[in-house]
Amino acid sequence: MSENRDGVYVWITWLSKVMAGEQSCEWASWFKAHKTYAKLPSDFDVTAWSIEHTKRLRELRIERQKTGERVFVEGENSMRHVAPTGTVLAGKPDLVATSNRETTIYDVKTGQPKTSDRIQVMIYMYLMPLAIEKYRGISPTGCVVYGENRVVIPSAAVDEKFKEQFAYFLNIVGGKEEPLKAPGPNECRFCDIPGSECAERYQPTASTPMADAAQ
Repeated sequence: MSENRDGVYVWITWLSKVMAGEQSCEWASWFKAHKTYAKLPSDFDVTAWSIEHTKRLRELRIERQKTGERVFVEGENSMRHVAPTGTVLAGKPDLVATSNRETTIYDVKTGQPKTSDRIQVMIYMYLMPLAIEKYRGISPTGCVVYGENRVVIPSAAVDEKFKEQFAYFLNIVGGKEEPLKAPGPNECRFCDIPGSECAERYQPTASTPMADAAQ
């Protein structure tokens, strides 16, 4: 049985997927932001992902250190920002590299490029100067790292329009009103919210397994 959180808590990766339109069921992120619950088991291979991600992050760290930059990794970059509404936003950029000229936020990805990857880094770029004292007044650049391919995000990308869109979607995920659900094979396949909490959760039949239905 789910329980109300002490406050509204939004992980930045949840918000980035909603902003990108990659998660049509806004309710799922809203529920996670407002409730604690017993999660469904996942068939995602966390071990393999963790090893590959650690390897790529280590290579990036060595690369940036060789340029003379000061490098901060994962836990050193944990951020927690309280929005004016009281909603807490939390995240942990993979790597932050600083020099006399600029500060760059890097996030390492092991899968196929997605729009939410860029939005996630842009949210980091927006919130880090607000959430971490040593970055106050800085306008960082961003970079999403896909192996040898990189997507550079200039600081100017985090403009007033982006901040307005950020506030709009944060109000959906963190607001009091429940957004609409969008159950279906694609939405529910990787969702860890059980049917006991979501009566509309898509349930595949024996003749149509979840993996086949999601094709």
